[in-house]
Parts: sequence; structure tokens; C-alpha cells
Amino acid sequence: MYAAVFEDLLARLAIGVSQGLIIGLLALGIVLIYKGSRILNLAHPYAGLVVAFVCWWLTSKASFAPFSWLPFALDTKPRFLLCAVIALAFGVLNGYAIEHGVIRRLKGQPRLVVLVATIALAQGSVGFVLLLFSRNEEQASVLRRFPTLFTGGIRLGNSTFTGSDMISLVVVPVLCLALAAFFRYTRFGVAVRASAENVDAARLLGIPAARVSSFVWMAGAFLAGLAGILVTQVNGSLDIGTLSTGFLVRGLAAALVGGLTSLPGAIVGGLYVGISESVLKYATNDQSGVPETLLFLSIVAILLFRPGGLFGRPEATEDKVAFVPTVRGLPTRLRGTLSDRGVRAISMSAVLFVIPLSLATGAAVNGVLIDIAAYSIVGVSLVVLMGFAGQVSLGHWGLVGVGAFATANLVTRVGVPYLLAIPMAALIAAAVSLVIGLPALRIRGLYLAVVTLAFNLAAESYLFQSRFVGGSTAGIQITPPKLGPFDIDSPTRRPLFALTFLLLLLCLWIARNIGRSRTGRAFAALRENEKAAATLGVDLTRAKLQAFALSGAMAGLAGAMFVSATRIAEPTTWTTARSLVLVAMVMIGGLGSLTGAVLGAFIVFGLPQLLDFANDWVVSLGTGALLLTVIVRLRGGLAGLTQVARRRVVEQLETLDQPAKEQPASEPAVPVA
Repeated sequence: MYAAVFEDLLARLAIGVSQGLIIGLLALGIVLIYKGSRILNLAHPYAGLVVAFVCWWLTSKASFAPFSWLPFALDTKPRFLLCAVIALAFGVLNGYAIEHGVIRRLKGQPRLVVLVATIALAQGSVGFVLLLFSRNEEQASVLRRFPTLFTGGIRLGNSTFTGSDMISLVVVPVLCLALAAFFRYTRFGVAVRASAENVDAARLLGIPAARVSSFVWMAGAFLAGLAGILVTQVNGSLDIGTLSTGFLVRGLAAALVGGLTSLPGAIVGGLYVGISESVLKYATNDQSGVPETLLFLSIVAILLFRPGGLFGRPEATEDKVAFVPTVRGLPTRLRGTLSDRGVRAISMSAVLFVIPLSLATGAAVNGVLIDIAAYSIVGVSLVVLMGFAGQVSLGHWGLVGVGAFATANLVTRVGVPYLLAIPMAALIAAAVSLVIGLPALRIRGLYLAVVTLAFNLAAESYLFQSRFVGGSTAGIQITPPKLGPFDIDSPTRRPLFALTFLLLLLCLWIARNIGRSRTGRAFAALRENEKAAATLGVDLTRAKLQAFALSGAMAGLAGAMFVSATRIAEPTTWTTARSLVLVAMVMIGGLGSLTGAVLGAFIVFGLPQLLDFANDWVVSLGTGALLLTVIVRLRGGLAGLTQVARRRVVEQLETLDQPAKEQPASEPAVPVA
């Protein structure tokens, strides 16, 4: 008996080492890019996703020239090896294009702004893969595999250490040794290290910083691509879910454990993540969600007690968030004029037009309007947290899920009246948001973003699947009741839209008044510069916790409306990837504007449904392209555009309204004698 247990544990350790090396390879690319450009690249695993799919297509599907000229048949081992080289070369070119086309354009921008740009790149990568390889059900149902290079394996207990696991044990250490030799013994490798240590001093020594930046992005893309191919080999199949947010959080956790400035630390961190995950699965009988929860707790603990990781140095975070660009408002002379009031009235009429639209249309359009209003509430909550207070959240969809599950549990399990359950769900979400906000008292900027992202993954994988919160994986049914003459569960969906719209107006009113209050001024000072705000007497702890609580409460309200619309709270709804889309939504709309929250929700989620092209690849590609455009060209977002248009219209109306100035009468002509 003990021998069997020992063999099982040994097998899990060996599998954990194999997976840990692959995660370490991914983390190595994250650290390399961070050292070379001081950018935390959230699109890093998505580069591996693209390379893995391109490699599979070249290996299994490409049968026309010039790929038909390859001397190997489809799905053979030699063809796979050759196509892997071609796909990795494509990944390197992709890294070069990203660095030249996007990163260089954002030179001098705050690191948090560039972080959001990498979210746009991640969305674009997912859209690219969905467009080319999963446009329809037939494509999506294809089982994608790579040819197995080594069919041998070692059976230990109930587990098998496969040939693919053995390959990762060889490839990753050899590659790490090659990289170590490159950075130590080559002139350009030494130049990269020098530039990573101090870019200004490196420039003075004649080191080309632009070439170094291009190299680290190309090398990072290569490492991500190789990690994507290796993890597909180990898992046995190629899937978007495997190489997206879960892969990202594991890579970030490994990088933070080892230290964002330590290349060897990335491998050590990867081994920690891989072995911990494998052993925890063995100890919990493969219960899902436990490793993800451990990752979240590990990230928080490391950032709180050892911000530099095991081998790195603590990194100074930026005090100024600078997410919110300055948008020129109306001049003082034009505010409150008849033209200004008229334009405001027209804008308000356009907003209230949704009421007759809801009355004149059917259930389908009302369902879309409910989505727009609910996502707008989420947008308002993010504007309060990120736009007003400057606290970064990449896991906000998890808070919306907390509100949804709280509503379903209160109504279905506890028997709380529906109208009372909604504010109670908001309070529960606010309390959870406060718990997440506690690390923000010591963690800022990029690191806080990683913490919130890991929270969403832990909530998706464990919290929402637990019996206590989520009723296991089946979810919790909810039936909105009939409230007098208003049947919230009406087939027309008009009453539910009316309730959601009223809650949106309430959130807009609260956020607008908060922004104009003393608390709002404290939020603004916190956003612009924490040290300066503390010097001016702002209670930073109170301001941060207030922002998280208020934002969490609004997210909980949105969750209550979502679960009322879907009639079920289930774990698969609250994915971590959606949190990244929400950040893109508010940035596209205009992060500093409450109007932008509504505009972003309409463009990202409403318009595709209304025009009936709400395919996943359309949303991903469109969101990524719009977000990049906003960051590079239009920092104020759609709200900035509307503000400019409003200013021009008011100025033009005022010009037309002014009476023409009287011209002086001409002198009569004097006759010449």
C-alpha cells in the first residue's frame, strides 16, 4: 500500500517538474520582456497560442503550395518538427511587429497604459485564432493534436510519465543553458543585460536600446511559442482555454515567485507552480480550483512580504496612474448658455429614447438592452475604481459573479425577497471587494493588477464551483418574481429592462455626486500621485477602501441583473477572460467619463448583438483593434470624441446666435470743386 502511494506521489512530482519547466519557460519570456522594456506583457501566452495553432495547421491541414512541396506527409513527425520551426519563426516576426508597431508608439507612456495595450494585443490574438480556426461549429469541434514524437513512458502507480513529459525535461534545460551562455559570453547578450540594468547608462555607452527592445520582444515571442507547443504536446490536445488566461496567471505567478528581474528565478518559480499544482491535485483527488486558489494566495503573500520574489529586487511602482487623459471641457463662457442647455437636452433625449424603443420591440431587443444596461453598470463601477481613484482591477468580472451568486443563493436557498436580495448582494460584493482591496494598501500599479486577475481565476475555478457558493458545477436556478403589476420574469423582458435601467441611472447619479464631493477629490488626488495626496492630508487607506467598496457594490448590482436575465448562476459564465474585455470596454468608452461607460458597453457588447454579428472572433478582434486605436490615437475614448463634438456644436450655435455687429455708416462723398 505504502509503495503504491509512494509511486503515485513520485509520478505526480515528476509530472509537476515537467509542467513546471514549461511554465518556467513561459515566465522566462515574461521576465525577459520586463527586464528589457519594463513592460508586463499580458499578451505573452497569447503569442504562444497563435504559434501553437499555426503549427497545428501547417502540420495537419496545409496541403497547397508552397507547403505541398514539403517532403513529408501530413501529420508525420518530421513534418511536425519542420512546421514547428516555421511557426516559431512566424512567432518571432509577430513579436518584432508588435514591438515596432505598438510598443514604440507608446514610448514614454506610463507602464499601466502600456499594460492595457497588451490586453488589446491579447484580445486581438484570440480573435485571430477564432477567425482562422474556430469560425463555425465544424471547425470548433475538431480535435487538434500534434504527432507524438516519443511514444515511450514510465508507469508509476496510477499515473504515467509520458514521452512528452520527458521531452520537456530535455528541451527546457538545454534552452536555458543556451540562453545563459548567450547572455554571459556574447557581446549583444552583455548589452541586453546592461540595458536591462540601466537603460540610460547603456545608451551613454553606445548600446542601441531600440535593438535591445526588439530582441527581447522577439525572444519572448519565441519562448512563448515554444511553451505553447510543449504544453500542447503534454496535454495531448490543442485548446484555446488551455493557452489563455489560466496559462497567463500561472506564468505571472512563476515570474513573481522567482522575481520579475531574475531569469533563473523564472524557472524556479515555474517549478514551484508546476509541482505545487500537481501535488495539490493528488492530495485533493484532482479537485478543480484548489491550485488556482493557491496561486492567488501565493501571489498576494509574495507581493506583500517579498515584493522582489525569491531572487529579484523590489521594483518601484509608479505613483501616478495617468490612466485618465485630460479632456478639454466647455469654456466657462459657454457653460450654462442656451446652446449648452439645448445640446444637453438633446443628449438626454437620446438616452431616454431606449424607453419607447423597449416598448415598441420584442423580447430579443429587450434582452440586448438589458445586457447593455448591466454592462454599463459594470463600466460605471470600473470608472469609479480606475478612473476616479486610479486603482487597477483586472478581475472585476469575478465581483460581478459574486453579486450574481449572492442573489441566487439569497432568493433560492435562503428565501429572501427578491427586492431585498438585490441590495444585500451589492453589500456582499462590496465586502468581497474590500477584502481584495486590502492588498492595495501595500500593493500598487502593475502588481495590484496581477492580484485582481488571480482573484478572478480563483473565483472562477474554485469559489463559484464549490457547493457552498455555487451549488457545485450545476449552478443555482433563480426565477425573478412578479411584483404587483410588474412580472420581472415576463417573456417580453420589459420589466427586467426597466429595473436594470433604473439601477443604471441610480449608479450614474451616485458616481456623479461622489465625483463632485470631497471623497471624489480625495479619489482624484490618490489617482494622480499617492505621495502628494498623503502630503495634502488625504487618508490613503480610507480612500482606497471606499473606492473598492463602492465599485464592488455596483458590480454586485450588475451581477444581480445578469442572473435575473439568465435565470441561472453557473461557474462557466464568470470567466477571467471577460474581465480583460471589461477593461477594454471602459478604455474604449473613455475611462475618465461616466458617459464613456455607457458608450463602451454599447459598442463592445450591444452593437454586435443588435447587428447580429456577435461572434466571438468579431468581438475579440474588434475590441482589440478599438482598444489599440484608443490608446495610440484617441486617449479620451469615445467620450472624448463626444466632448469635442459637443464643444464644436455649442460654439457654432453661439456664433450663429450672436447678432451681427453694426457697421459704421460710410461718410458721404464730398464733391470736388
